[in-house]
Amino acid sequence: MSNNDYFTIAYKILSYLKYCYENGQDADPNILKADTFDISQQQFICTLQMLSDDGYIKGLTFSPVLDGGILLGNRRSTVITSDGLQYLAENSMMQKAYRIFKEVRDWFPLIK
Repeated sequence: MSNNDYFTIAYKILSYLKYCYENGQDADPNILKADTFDISQQQFICTLQMLSDDGYIKGLTFSPVLDGGILLGNRRSTVITSDGLQYLAENSMMQKAYRIFKEVRDWFPLIK
């Protein structure tokens, strides 16, 4: 998996919003931006739209502009939902299972 694929970026965004939730902070627009995740503005907006459409985040508004782009509304009001928290928990469990399987595979040279 590359560092800029959907799942990696989504996980990073949701992890940041989880941190905000757990620490009683609003999302910082200076952190919640494309440059932070080293992706294009278009990919960033599309990722946020998918996370919103899937119910993992809420509070963000998307407004079309004349040049065909999309303007992001108040990023400070963006929060993770319970579905987003569940996504992170399941993803973490899957990563742990993968690491364990990989370790077992390394222990037994016949399993490849």
